[in-house]
Amino acid sequence: MSTARQLHIVFAVCAGPGHIISSLSLARRLRDRGHRITCLGLPAGRELVVGNGFEFVPFADDILQDRGYQPQAMSSWRRRIANERLFRAFLHRISNGDLDQLLRSCHPDLVICDSLVWYIALRSLSLGIPTVSLSASLHGPPNSSIPPGLSHRIPQSSWRGRMQVRADWLRLRYVTFVAKSLASRLRGDFRHPGRMHHLTGEFKRLAKRSGITCRENQTYWLGIAGPHLMLPEIMMCPRSFEFPHAQVKGRLYLGGMIDLERREDTSLLEGLDVGKPLVYCSLGSDARFYPYAPHFFRTVVAAARLRSDWQWVLSVGSQQEADRHRVDGSNLLLVAWAPQLAVLRQAAAMVTHGGIHSVQECVHFEVPMVVVPAMRDQPGNMARAVYHGIATGAKMKGLKPDQLVALIDQSMHSTEIRRSLSRMKDSIGAENGLDAVIELVESSVPAAREATP
Repeated sequence: MSTARQLHIVFAVCAGPGHIISSLSLARRLRDRGHRITCLGLPAGRELVVGNGFEFVPFADDILQDRGYQPQAMSSWRRRIANERLFRAFLHRISNGDLDQLLRSCHPDLVICDSLVWYIALRSLSLGIPTVSLSASLHGPPNSSIPPGLSHRIPQSSWRGRMQVRADWLRLRYVTFVAKSLASRLRGDFRHPGRMHHLTGEFKRLAKRSGITCRENQTYWLGIAGPHLMLPEIMMCPRSFEFPHAQVKGRLYLGGMIDLERREDTSLLEGLDVGKPLVYCSLGSDARFYPYAPHFFRTVVAAARLRSDWQWVLSVGSQQEADRHRVDGSNLLLVAWAPQLAVLRQAAAMVTHGGIHSVQECVHFEVPMVVVPAMRDQPGNMARAVYHGIATGAKMKGLKPDQLVALIDQSMHSTEIRRSLSRMKDSIGAENGLDAVIELVESSVPAAREATP
């Protein structure tokens, strides 16, 4: 299983904090084996990567540093034009050789590429660099037995269940076309470097320029997050959490990779009342994109007033949101970002959007969950959590304070949920996928060089 030489491995990371944390949990293991690790991605990910002790190489730093969506004070048309110029400049950086030069300058033996930054994988493959995909989600290609991640449905083996799954996949095609393709063309949605992974048209154009064959369900498949290259794939998710009958060909599941060494500011713990059960509520780092997130935050604030005997921590994802929802309450601590590992060590329950990393960390610490999904693969994660008996679930839209309190109380005091969490933790621990992933990584370099597209 060991490699004859130490490798220089480049992790092409998505800028989302959850994706970076997932990548670094694997990067640490590979670095411990003596491999050199460099992370490459958008400049927004620099602070988290460097803060965790890894080398970071930014792409398109000159146009993206301290840039994002244009100020809301601008008219919508002017903002649209400004964002379009930024997006076009970014696409030019990809196709004019800048990205190729950056990849070459790293001298990688292997690129491990987050599936959402497929543009880096396409250019890496075009340059003949061995490339492996890294996925932070369980969602997979069309499957007659498993609904797509946008569905909250628990699949049934009956003919009716199969028809429902088929309808869910048709709905995904509709959502992909209307909510993404048309919205991109008409309103400019997703035409930003951090969200372009949804744009199938740009994927196909870059694949053609890169000399990569582009055939749906043969070289790529279309999922809830956009096109997904069919490469050897490392899943940063446990196989035990998946539904039965899920497609596993070409995938290695790496469950239980909780990055317990990541750095967190734990000063907020000093303000908690340790004499009260701790309820931790968070929608992750992308709450600003969720239509019903403001309603959810207001619901948590109202629920905290109903149960003053509980200590509540509400993480809203950004300082702007924290200022907007600021409240006075001795039993509610509202923060922009919480040290999740430290909080979960003390939590009696967590209310989560159902991000796969939050779910895994709750399983690791055996914290009962209430899953309130927003979008993407979160409804599917809620369905899996409920199916395995480790959580209760509810829709975010229309969620009421007394309903939320009842769900938390049910999860917090359910003996069966705690037993299921213990079984799930043991099952994940028994998967031992790290050895297979290391073997894939360390054997991919010569094998991939022989099979360069």
